[in-house]
Amino acid sequence: MNKTKLLRLTGRSQTAVYNAPMQKNLALELWEKHRQELALENLLVIADENDIFRPSAAPAGSAVVFLPKSKALIDMTLALVSGMVLENRKIVLAGEKSAGIESAKKAFEKNIGPVEQKIVGNHSALYVGKNKKLGADKKIEDFLSYSPISYKDAQIEIANLPGVFSAGELDEGTRLLLDHIPYDKKKMLDVGCGSGVIGTIYKKKNQASEVLMSDRSKLAVMAARKTLEANKLSAKVMESDVFENIKGKFDLIVSNPPFHRGVDTDYSFIENFARGAKQHLKRDGKAYVVANSFLPYGKVLKKFFEKTDILADDGKFKIYRSSQPRKTVPTRGKTGL
Repeated sequence: MNKTKLLRLTGRSQTAVYNAPMQKNLALELWEKHRQELALENLLVIADENDIFRPSAAPAGSAVVFLPKSKALIDMTLALVSGMVLENRKIVLAGEKSAGIESAKKAFEKNIGPVEQKIVGNHSALYVGKNKKLGADKKIEDFLSYSPISYKDAQIEIANLPGVFSAGELDEGTRLLLDHIPYDKKKMLDVGCGSGVIGTIYKKKNQASEVLMSDRSKLAVMAARKTLEANKLSAKVMESDVFENIKGKFDLIVSNPPFHRGVDTDYSFIENFARGAKQHLKRDGKAYVVANSFLPYGKVLKKFFEKTDILADDGKFKIYRSSQPRKTVPTRGKTGL
């Protein structure tokens, strides 16, 4: 089981909470070691992409950015942060070598300014420079693009934003899931919707349905709404960490869940999904999940549902269908993974 610890970073008039896997976070440790000598005032902490949406009445006096998960997201995050921090104040980019911190130097110098100090150690690096506001004119919308995709007789436009799954394409796992879900259900929920591919295709094929899409990422929520808008379809999209903000019951719940947190396999999502789906399915409702074939998701789902079937296995992905929630379930964190 991949547990989570909370590491607190002093932020601007508040404490930012960075959710890190239980294994060592090397870049965070390097930052903690050197933070006092860097003497950063009125600090803005960007621990993940949701922090770029943090409202602020005035620019920050400095910032630390923990390396985002993709090159496009690094570029966008640094551009936006350059507009959130006062000119000529320090910005720090922190990341592990294995996550690509060294190749992120170009993005730092493109959006912030020259790297004036490089602190290395702990298999990580801190890039430190003064904010020249090189990317300060950028807005999130400047990084938005659209791509046409097709699924059988459904043609749709997908909104793409950095770091949002799955930008610009219909991935194999999603296609296999779409091949096996029913399209005649009244109330449908897509958990972890990304750019909104599944929910949008479902709504296009069944326009009488009530579709709700959710994701913990504010960027994903924004992309999914833009996808619906581009296709002139009406559905609800909301921010929710798995089922945290979900209310009501559904005939159909689907998910193409993430299975990585950093570079490690993360099983917390599937346990939280199964636990929540059990509570939010109607009596005759069904939950469908696509997962990489090597992941033992069926083992978890069977602990929460009387019936879990493998509808498809192409060697890369499996489609699970679960129904008939069990009356008793394992206590949290006791699913055996």
